Amino acid sequence: MFHSTPLKTLARGVLFAVAVVFGQTLLADDATTPSPDTLKLKDGSVIFGKLLSGDSGEIHFESRHAGALSIPINNVAELASEQVVVFKFHDGRLIRLPKVTLTHEPLAINTKDGVMSYSLADIDLINPESWMLGDGTHWTGNVRLAFEIQSGNTDKKEWDLDFESVWRRANFRYTLRGNGELDFANDVKTSDDYTVIGKSDRFLTDTTYAGANLYVEADEFAQLKSRAVLSAYYGKQWRTAPRFRFSTEPGLGFVSERRTTTDKEQYLGFSWSMDMNSNVLGPRTDTYLHQVGIWNFEDTSDIVINTHIGVRMPVRPKVTVNALLKLEYDAGSPVDVEDMDETFTVGFGYRW
Repeated sequence: MFHSTPLKTLARGVLFAVAVVFGQTLLADDATTPSPDTLKLKDGSVIFGKLLSGDSGEIHFESRHAGALSIPINNVAELASEQVVVFKFHDGRLIRLPKVTLTHEPLAINTKDGVMSYSLADIDLINPESWMLGDGTHWTGNVRLAFEIQSGNTDKKEWDLDFESVWRRANFRYTLRGNGELDFANDVKTSDDYTVIGKSDRFLTDTTYAGANLYVEADEFAQLKSRAVLSAYYGKQWRTAPRFRFSTEPGLGFVSERRTTTDKEQYLGFSWSMDMNSNVLGPRTDTYLHQVGIWNFEDTSDIVINTHIGVRMPVRPKVTVNALLKLEYDAGSPVDVEDMDETFTVGFGYRW
């Protein structure tokens, strides 16, 4: 027969051992839980959360309370993280730093070349993706399709397509962009035109590059059989922040042009391209302006300017609703063809 007193003592001992083990486990978990990263701003506020990355003069941070944020480095007084962070500085050095605290005052860091001094102003990239370091390719793009069918007194079918694809490596960028329109009314074609642009850029610095492009377009109802422009240019990215990106590409172009009423014409001209993008309407929106032009050196009254102004608004993570205004000006059009062609379309798109 067992006595109750030894059983109670044994039970108390087991409970005590379990409590000790469980408590040590909790303490160990608490000890290994990393402290949150912090951003101290120049206005005195402090943001707690997780450091994600940094580029184009901005730090991307996941705040505990405000979600994803993009904050200009110039507005940050101090960056502190107890995680391992990879920094690429403007001098090209790639350094992994655990438990780092950076301010605008230089911090001495041991590197393979000795002790170097770095501050927030020296940051080029934070936690860069592999393609930014020359390993692999970053592929982005979008495609938009608008389709309209009308039946009754007038039968209409209208197709409108736009696409853009960009392949980016550390020092190179390749772009393919195009659009086209095909319309019928009562089975009679009323519009048939397309434009395709292929570009290759070699970055000289973070914001400057040299490149070449091939621009091809045709418009049956503007009596333009084909226009091909081969250009070489010097590009400059004046602004790179998501809030406002702006680049220009002035250059020299060779033009070969054929119209239905004239012989083939070839000439040299001043070429240019201008791109503006902004997410001012929301973090996942894109408001943009793309413009290309050519000015004939031999006939200064002959100028071609094609401008696209559009907005992409998300309706799903990768699905957008798009509005696009196309303004196509051709001063060399035949007398019976309008110099300016204007088209406005709304459709759905997909981006990646």
